[in-house]
Amino acid sequence: MDAKRNQYRRDYYVDGTAARQLKVMPEPVRQEEVVAQPRIVKKVTPKLSHGIDLFSMTLLLAAMAIALYLCYDYLQVQGNIVQLKRDIMNLGSTYDTLASENAALEESLNTQLNWDQVYLTAVNELGMVYPNKNEVVTYTSGERGYVIQYRSIPE
Repeated sequence: MDAKRNQYRRDYYVDGTAARQLKVMPEPVRQEEVVAQPRIVKKVTPKLSHGIDLFSMTLLLAAMAIALYLCYDYLQVQGNIVQLKRDIMNLGSTYDTLASENAALEESLNTQLNWDQVYLTAVNELGMVYPNKNEVVTYTSGERGYVIQYRSIPE
């Protein structure tokens, strides 16, 4: 009985991942029993496939058109930025030129004016005098750096 038990265990023992089969070889097929059946071949017409359908092609063309438009618009904006930078540089050089001319003209005016002559003319010919201390009113504007003239000055 012990031999039968070992025999039984050997037949159904799983070795690794493949279980042993009880029938090792299939039964032989006799040649005379096999009857050749005619093969039925269906005629299959090959389907013409262009690889992409109309919707996908339209979507692809629309995406390409949008991408090209965005690239063109980007290049236009870049060109505008470059032109504005050039204009800023030109205006900066023009400003520097005008500022130096203005400083030179102001200096020439200051050298031409005789402040003593201006004082004498203002006092003698025009009758101007220095104000007394009680005639001078000081006013502090507060937050602003200038005085708005249409407001009344507080006492």
